[in-house]
Amino acid sequence: MILLYNVKITQHGLSYYSRAGWMPVYDRMDIFKYCLASYATLLPLISKCIFYIRVEPEFASRHAELEAYIRELFPADKLELHWHRIEHTRDWRKFCERFTDDNELIWFAGNDDHIFMDSSLDVLESGLALLRNDPDPYSVLFYSHWPEQMRLAMHYNGELTEDGNYIKFTWRTFDAIRILKAARFKRYWEENELGDQIVFRTDTLFHIGYELTSSVYSPLRELVRHYDGYSHVSNHIVNFTPPIVIPPGFFDNDIKVRFGYPERRVNWVNCDPAHQFLYAVNPHGTDYRWVPGDIPLFWQQRISEKEINPSADINLMLDCRNQAYVGSIKQPMRCYDIDFDHTNTVPDAWLTKHLRTTIG
Repeated sequence: MILLYNVKITQHGLSYYSRAGWMPVYDRMDIFKYCLASYATLLPLISKCIFYIRVEPEFASRHAELEAYIRELFPADKLELHWHRIEHTRDWRKFCERFTDDNELIWFAGNDDHIFMDSSLDVLESGLALLRNDPDPYSVLFYSHWPEQMRLAMHYNGELTEDGNYIKFTWRTFDAIRILKAARFKRYWEENELGDQIVFRTDTLFHIGYELTSSVYSPLRELVRHYDGYSHVSNHIVNFTPPIVIPPGFFDNDIKVRFGYPERRVNWVNCDPAHQFLYAVNPHGTDYRWVPGDIPLFWQQRISEKEINPSADINLMLDCRNQAYVGSIKQPMRCYDIDFDHTNTVPDAWLTKHLRTTIG
């Protein structure tokens, strides 16, 4: 699989609309560095990392810092680094000349703020296998906006895959948050000529009326979360899947995590599955309703201290963690011009595999 970034790093237009006033905010460079660190954990599954990055003038003083950081994260034999962004269909067609195998998988990242949050690579690996084995040359895997994808999967009569990790359905797709085959990626640019119109990701094609319906795989566990979370589709969902907070100590490999404590501790990541509120909606809330087994893969080697409340009820922690997992995809929301209420949600039986029976 190829990891393909095509992004612009700019502070202009950055939105904090989903973040409560007491939550920390970050500049776009630090968000991107956090995002890159999360993707470095995908290296066992990646043959090539192709980065097209345009750094805007407001971050010119940190350009060298970013390059050094990227070269530290990604090995030289897999890295191809360009300091501009592809922005025209003619340039995309030129880029696609490199693909000689139509079945080659591409993790396309047209955004700089979608963070890989899963605790392991097992669900992703099974998804890549599903794509490779699917004879549809245009099949895709949605890796982000998980709550929305779950509701769409049910809306379009999706079916559970044999491995129990995905729902497969048929839909027209366009977002730049998908894993897709080279055949599909090439077709986008072969069938469209937009001249000098700026088109740096595939979303633009949909907005001009181009669609391509295919098989879609949506994971039954959240792989990637948008930095701003999902308040754009629901006010209710913030108390389940909150916007991203970079853990204190992350860039110094000094993350401290505590589990099962109802009170917050400053400069720690606080995880109390039984807490009524998340920090994103209440300044006294917990950061996540995780148990230790839910810690993101890219955090795991950066943790310096970990505490579990010796008085915590482990069974209660697991039950509340599982309730939060199920609840995060059953909130009323509006996405892709469809209104979803508490009905027509993913059946509980589809979620069983990803409930936790041990804290990990």
